Amino acid sequence: MDDPILAAIAVALSTRAAEGMADAGKTAFASLVRLVRRKAGDHSGLRTSIEAEPTSSTSDDRAVALRRALVDAAAQDPFFDQELRRRWEIFHQTTLRADTVTNTVSGRITGPVVQARDIFGGVNLAPPPQQRHEP
Repeated sequence: MDDPILAAIAVALSTRAAEGMADAGKTAFASLVRLVRRKAGDHSGLRTSIEAEPTSSTSDDRAVALRRALVDAAAQDPFFDQELRRRWEIFHQTTLRADTVTNTVSGRITGPVVQARDIFGGVNLAPPPQQRHEP
């Protein structure tokens, strides 16, 4: 099961997502963390994932393990699942600003991708035209 919300929560929990946030975002994130830590008290897989020390490799491994544990805990406890999603939505809304742009690219990309906010002028993704050389 590849639930994008649980994946986003796992990444936020496995990284230092709260750094640089405004106070409202930090408060909402702390509420989310408290809920997950409380659930970890009776879910050994979640507890193990949370307590795992970051390794020298990327935080991707930790996020994957945490996502799996969240999926399992949410499947076992519908109230936890519902409350987790509710608190994520609150956190997500407090960190969004009206002038913020969120670019997401997922899956296998086989061509050019442009991520931008404001573009003034054109964007051309075509290869440059071949120049003709006349004798």
